[in-house]
Amino acid sequence: MATKLEEMKWELHKKKYDELFDYGVKHGLIAAYDKELIKNLRHIYCGGLPASILLLHGKLSNGHCYDRGALVTLGFGDDDFQVINADIDSLGLNPQYIDEYRTGNVNEHFANHCFAERKLKDGTTLVYDTSVGLVFEKSLYYKLENPKITKIKDKKAILRFLYYDFQQDSDIERDKYVLPLILPSIENCLVPTQPIYLNQLKQEFKIFKQEVGYDEVCEEIHDDMKVKGFSH
Repeated sequence: MATKLEEMKWELHKKKYDELFDYGVKHGLIAAYDKELIKNLRHIYCGGLPASILLLHGKLSNGHCYDRGALVTLGFGDDDFQVINADIDSLGLNPQYIDEYRTGNVNEHFANHCFAERKLKDGTTLVYDTSVGLVFEKSLYYKLENPKITKIKDKKAILRFLYYDFQQDSDIERDKYVLPLILPSIENCLVPTQPIYLNQLKQEFKIFKQEVGYDEVCEEIHDDMKVKGFSH
C-alpha cells in the first residue's frame, strides 16, 4: 500500500497537472495532432496498419510509447527532432504503479516514458506524447511531468532504428492479407487517444480500406478458402 506521504504527493501532482493543463489549453500551448502530420503518416505502415491509425487509436498507442514515440517522427518532414526516455511524475508518483512495483507486478522502470521533441523552423520546440495523443510546448510539458531524462536519441539514431527495425520490412501488399483477421476487432474497439480524434480515426480507416482494396482482399480470401473447402 502507498504511504500517506506518497498519496499526498500524488494528489498534489494531479492538482498541479490539471491547473497547468487548463492554462496550456487556454493559451494555445497544448494542441491536437495537425492534419499535415496525419497526412504524412498515412502511408507509413507498421504491422499492416498505417501510422495515422496507430497514433489515433488509443488501444494501439497508449502503453506503446517507445515504439510510437519514434514512429511519430516520420511525420515531421525535414524538421530536427530527438526522442527522449525519461522518468515522469504521472507514472512515478502514481500509487497504483508504486504498489504494483512493490508486489513485483511491474519492474523498476515503471516510471519511464518516451516522447518526441520536434524543433520547428522558428525555434519553437514541441513535445509529442503519443500515449495521450497531444502536442505540448516544451517548457509547459516539462512543468507538467518533471521528466528525469535517462536517454536521448537524436534524429540520425531514430531514423536508423526505424529503418532497420520495421521500415525495411514494411510491405503493405503482403501485410494486407492479414487485415481481415485483425481489422474487425480493431474497428469494434474504436477508442481514440483523444475524443476529438474519433471522426478522423473513422476517416483514416475508410481511406486505408480504399487504398488497399480491403473489400477485394476479403473477397479474394473468401474465394480461396471456398476452393480449399474451408468455407461453406
